[in-house]
This record gives sequence, structure tokens and C-alpha cells, in this order.
Amino acid sequence: MKPTLDSLFPGFEHSFSDLAKYIKAGNIFTIMLRSGQIVHFTPEEEELFERWLSEHGVINIKNPVIA
Repeated sequence: MKPTLDSLFPGFEHSFSDLAKYIKAGNIFTIMLRSGQIVHFTPEEEELFERWLSEHGVINIKNPVIA
């Protein structure tokens, strides 16, 4: 499975435009939506999901990238 710049990641029901920030613990991603809601997601391919988040500018609160 190779994620693209599509708005949805396979198996994850939220568009990247709905996501504000995330933190990863083990293989579980805890994600805050722009609405303030918190969701959890355990992707089959963690590295690909994390790359998809990064490519879409979703902030990793544990290791924020400051431009």
C-alpha cells in the first residue's frame, strides 16, 4: 500500500484537512481533529501513515517541526 496525496488514507475515515495534530505511542496514533474531537487509529503500516500525516502538514506534538 502506497499512500498518495489523496485526502484519505486507506482504512482511516478522516480527511487530512480535518486533522490538527497527533502523537504516537507504540503503534497507536492519537489524533486531534480540528473540531477538538480525539480519535485513535492503529494503521497496518505505521510508517506509511506517519509519512502521510507529515506530507499533509499534520503536526506531531512529540517532535514538532518548526519552519
